[in-house]
Amino acid sequence: MKIILNADDFGKSPGRNRAIHDSFEQGLITAAGMIVTGRYLQDAVRLANEGGYTDRLHVHFNLSTNQPKEGSQDAPLTDEIKNDPFFCRDGLFVNRGLPYNPGSILKWKAIYNELVAQYEQFKEVTEGRADYHHVDFHLWYNLTMPASIALNKLTRNYDIKTVRFCALHHRTTLRGIICRPLTWNPRVTYVPATNIDYFTTKLAEMRQYDTMELYCHPHYKDGIFLDDSPSYLKHERQPMMTNINALRAVDGIEYITWREYRQ
Repeated sequence: MKIILNADDFGKSPGRNRAIHDSFEQGLITAAGMIVTGRYLQDAVRLANEGGYTDRLHVHFNLSTNQPKEGSQDAPLTDEIKNDPFFCRDGLFVNRGLPYNPGSILKWKAIYNELVAQYEQFKEVTEGRADYHHVDFHLWYNLTMPASIALNKLTRNYDIKTVRFCALHHRTTLRGIICRPLTWNPRVTYVPATNIDYFTTKLAEMRQYDTMELYCHPHYKDGIFLDDSPSYLKHERQPMMTNINALRAVDGIEYITWREYRQ
């Protein structure tokens, strides 16, 4: 079984940036998604350059989330989104997911333009050295009709090969059933994705997949090295090494990058 072990939210805050950097340095992860909408983007770029893992980064689109306690100050790159109260308040993304409103389908073009701006910003800061054929979203936050349509257009216009948009536990929800078909592109692969804790707890069920993405959210919080992903079984955060050690105890796993998956 092949596993892409992916860290989310690189660029979100100093604690997350340092935790993801240390995860690469310790060989705990094989890829990471970079958010380009916050104030700590350049800190993440510096760490990636120092650590020599820029080639294992891809863009992590952000349309809706702020974490005021971490000082992220995430703001869109396009004025249309920034000035629209559907997305923003005081020029910053609202601290919640995108509203799930059927009428919002008309927002797809504004979302598409913002995705393009974030994709181009990512290319600029990584100077041609990152992975530009894989993209991911904030999963449940962006699982809406306009975001699905915008993502479909982006994958067709920018030669995207692999995407994370809907996790395993969202596929059978009403939103997942409605939105996933809107993203369909025959040239794109949607690799099954879940977090480490869910995977190790549901291992017998997970064995049906040849390849999976396991995502984590490394973070230093109150001096503790956390995997700050919500567990869909326990609804609590786990120490990073607790989840990594549980994963390492599973036999028959090969860890790969997104590039290696596409080869």
